[in-house]
Amino acid sequence: MSKRSLALLLMCLGVLFLLSATAAADTGNVIEPQHEPPTAADGWQAGTCYENQVGEVPQPPKPVNPTDTTKPFCSPETPELFYTQAGGHPPVAFDQYIIRHKEEAAPPFGILMPLEEDPSDTPPYKGRVLKTERVDLPPGFTENPQSSPQCPREVFKKEVAPNTFVPQCDESTIVGRNETWLVINTANKVPVPGGDPVTGPFLPKGFVISPDPAKGTRVPVYNLVPDEGEPARLGFVIAGTRVIELEGGVAWESDFHEYFTIKLPAPSVPFSSLKSRLVAFGQSGDGAHITLPTTCFDPSQWPHLYSTWFRGESWGEPNPTFPEGSTPWEAKLPPGIQPTGCDKVPFDPGMKIDPGTNAVDSPAPATVETTLPFDPAKEGGEVRNGGTEGISQSHVRKAEVVLPKGMGINPSGANGLAACSDAQFKKGIRVMDNECPAASDIGTVEVESPPLSEPLIGDVYVGDQKSRDPESGDQFRILLEAKSVHEDINARLIGHVKANKKTGELTAVLNDKLVGQFAGELPEGLPQVPFESIRVHFDAGKNVLTSPPVCSATGTSRFEPWARPGELKPVDSTVTLSSDPTGGACPKTMAARKFTPTYKANPDSTKGGAYSPFHVRIARRDGEQELKVVNVTLPKGLTGKLAGIPYCPDDAIAAAAAKSGRQESDSPSCPEHSFLGTVTTVSGTGDNPLKLPGNVWLAGPYKGAPVSLVTTTPALAGPFDLGTVVVRVALNVNPETTQINAVSDEIPDVFGGVKLDLRQIDIDLYRKKFMLNPTNCGPQATTGEINGGGANPADPATFSSYAVNDPFQATGCNKLGFKPKLKVQLYGPTVRNKYPRLKAVLTARKGDANVARTAVTMPRSLFLEQGHIGTVCTRPQLASHTCPKASVYGSAEAKSPLLKGKLKGKVYLVSSNNELPDLLVDLRGQVEVYLRGVISTGSTGGLKTVFRKVPDVPVKRFVLNMKGGKKGLLVNSTNTCAKTQRAIVKMKGQNGKKKNNNKFKLNVVSCGKKKGKK
Repeated sequence: MSKRSLALLLMCLGVLFLLSATAAADTGNVIEPQHEPPTAADGWQAGTCYENQVGEVPQPPKPVNPTDTTKPFCSPETPELFYTQAGGHPPVAFDQYIIRHKEEAAPPFGILMPLEEDPSDTPPYKGRVLKTERVDLPPGFTENPQSSPQCPREVFKKEVAPNTFVPQCDESTIVGRNETWLVINTANKVPVPGGDPVTGPFLPKGFVISPDPAKGTRVPVYNLVPDEGEPARLGFVIAGTRVIELEGGVAWESDFHEYFTIKLPAPSVPFSSLKSRLVAFGQSGDGAHITLPTTCFDPSQWPHLYSTWFRGESWGEPNPTFPEGSTPWEAKLPPGIQPTGCDKVPFDPGMKIDPGTNAVDSPAPATVETTLPFDPAKEGGEVRNGGTEGISQSHVRKAEVVLPKGMGINPSGANGLAACSDAQFKKGIRVMDNECPAASDIGTVEVESPPLSEPLIGDVYVGDQKSRDPESGDQFRILLEAKSVHEDINARLIGHVKANKKTGELTAVLNDKLVGQFAGELPEGLPQVPFESIRVHFDAGKNVLTSPPVCSATGTSRFEPWARPGELKPVDSTVTLSSDPTGGACPKTMAARKFTPTYKANPDSTKGGAYSPFHVRIARRDGEQELKVVNVTLPKGLTGKLAGIPYCPDDAIAAAAAKSGRQESDSPSCPEHSFLGTVTTVSGTGDNPLKLPGNVWLAGPYKGAPVSLVTTTPALAGPFDLGTVVVRVALNVNPETTQINAVSDEIPDVFGGVKLDLRQIDIDLYRKKFMLNPTNCGPQATTGEINGGGANPADPATFSSYAVNDPFQATGCNKLGFKPKLKVQLYGPTVRNKYPRLKAVLTARKGDANVARTAVTMPRSLFLEQGHIGTVCTRPQLASHTCPKASVYGSAEAKSPLLKGKLKGKVYLVSSNNELPDLLVDLRGQVEVYLRGVISTGSTGGLKTVFRKVPDVPVKRFVLNMKGGKKGLLVNSTNTCAKTQRAIVKMKGQNGKKKNNNKFKLNVVSCGKKKGKK
């Protein structure tokens, strides 16, 4: 480092040390100290009082006579004079400071007060001429500059002679008075009036001068037209030469208390002020100029809540960081004094909601207005000494704004929506402009507050999500900012919107946790500020709300007054609608709503026996009932291939339901190999509904069905993550037709507190070789019903039903072959009156049409042994899988390319509408399939079994084993080895093609064995 650089560094350090050694005079260096308990000599005092002693009639506040010498005003030592009615308007409010001084022996003419630095002072008294003072009022203490006319500044500062000012303001603009005790500071001896100018007596330095030493110099205080960026300004003139103005402000970055900054003139010889008392009239002009807080908290619990604070800097040692760098001095209520009469404080809030539309179940650019009368009550105030003061309405501590039933969040509003973070909103930071993204702006807010000269106008933003519990108030938040650059006020509030998980009903909770600028933690609640109306309007085109589904709906809001914490006043608000977006009058009840959903189910290709992607679309119109349950049966033969697809485990499905939407989207819970396709939901009212993509998976048994589908849809809507919507569809398989009956869970109409208003559901199953077309090209249809929300979408007992029928017909079935192979073998005894067992094996070619009907008529050599027909299985027993063991007469198995593993089961004789019991093959595996054979005697006299309704599903191999012996249903009428045994076999394919054989050869296995032995 060079010598020059080192020297420069040392110089800089020297400057820093010099700066740090120069201390600015703090508040305590300027005014007299405070005492505990407080006294009339405290350097800082404030209060609201009756002006006269107890028992005397209060004097009218106007006109002000600067020379008026009524009895001494109240102080901390006269608590009996303090006015305590909450929300009331005291005769006067005062604040007073006393400059720090040292009293000396007083001559008959006054009190000696050295005001300049004197090395002999212990401790030294320095800088005791105020340069700037800042007075901060208690939260909820309101001064209303609009209560009286305002005097123009040029009229107030009328210069009648050089440096001589005489306000020309109208008397109606007077709102108080200032009392100042002036000190004459003389560098030379000043003779006492009438005394010898040379020999004395002389006035010592620091002589108090005032028309009345008890009251000081009195001058009126005027309500002035404020500057740009100020809500209020007051002013007075001392001794005709010193113009003093009070610049009003609101601490909107903290607890919204009011404050005044007073810039005092520079010290000059011979005068300076020793003590100053500012007295404001509680009633001024046409209304209340001063209103006390509308609370009655115990000061022992909240010792600083009702305090007034003072900070000051001096001309001798100014504070460059004033006021933040100055220590605040506190004027508390006198011991034993606290606000009273909260039970008398009126509270009459009102609510009006305009939905912004006449149509039910439609986008609602609503306007929500909260009102509160501002004019004070004319009666009910504290009666004292013959006077009665009115009481203002209580400030609102907490608002629970409940929208009418059925008016909920509209998913359409999520399109293009962004969120504003707390850091961007800048609540608690005194900057006029926030940094919320434009896409988070959803409306406007306007606040009418009579103490302000103009409304506060601003915007409503969507706050960022802080919870996934819709009832917490932290999942949905609205950020309200109402401001006036002219008044330099920006009111920022955070509304916590609680959405009912089941109904979607909305409650916007407006509350706050404010921190006082000096008092620290405050009682929880909204800022204690007066307002006449707060209008929140949601922009058209933003579509953040949906109107109720019926003509008239009511919500009951609740408001808590600061005057009576815990009391909730109910306020009803009703919206009335007149039309239905589908046309016609609006429905008067939920059950009266229309419900005509559409249902479409079709493959990309209708080619018979071919695999093809498959699509389902379910839709409803705005204004119609909610989609709740879909229960449809697909055409025969329209089925899916389950082989090779693992099920999504139940625990994975549960995990998906518990995940956030983002987690499920980034890492699906179900295994990839279970994937079947996608689901897309279209939600919300209006022309721009929200589309959400999801996935469809194959899952296992569910609600008695052998297999199921599960849809998982991450509910990522704009800036919101509502979780994952999981809907499971039970795929019941009709065991006799193998038709698929798909029954969905209840489809949520509310999810994450949002009214979904599902407009459309698209399911696209495009897994390769999953959905398979029938091999029967006859006309069919997907049939069933869709349940609507009916009278109550939360109660299945009230659901409505709408029948659906979507025609379907496969094509090109005649091009399919049909060449199945059947082999029938007889085992066991071949002689007459013996009971052989039978084995039949059917094999089919890949790509052929499936078997539709099979009839086998046995030769006359084989009869039905009716004596062996004993126990049969009843229909209830079959349905419950409780067939008695004695009803079993054989077994079977089948292998289908659609299923994993073989289907295996028993063969029963079951109850029938026919003369003889039916033969039923119960095949079980991934699904359960019945093959029902009708037993009769054929035209040739032999046993005939007809399987009339064989399911239209591909079967590679089917094996039927019928018992012989005591359980045999066949009996030999002759020696079956005597000649070739021939049966009649007639088979028909699903495409209508036939394969008949009237001389079908039976393989009597035992006969072959005997020949082999020979």
